[in-house]
Amino acid sequence: MKQIGLVAIGRNEGQRLRQCLVSATNKVARVVYVDSGSTDGSLELARSIGADTVELDLSIPFTAARARNEGFARLLELAPDIEFVQFVDGDCEVVDGWLQRVAQ
Repeated sequence: MKQIGLVAIGRNEGQRLRQCLVSATNKVARVVYVDSGSTDGSLELARSIGADTVELDLSIPFTAARARNEGFARLLELAPDIEFVQFVDGDCEVVDGWLQRVAQ
């Protein structure tokens, strides 16, 4: 399968984030989670699942676009050979078979 990376973004997603990250575990080459100021342990949760994490600077307003862009930059920094990137919000899951289908 072609190299796929995943960028998940969120803030205080809790168990939804766990489900999101687990849905992609072992299906992508690299996972990056971008956090927008969570206070519920989302960063620690993402790290415990094996995701690389990015904490957004609190002095700049949060937007989904900013989070995705910073996550994408970090993903390319870690794995410049990535061919495809799946962006997902932390309250969503990757459906079984989706990544294999899009990488064909």
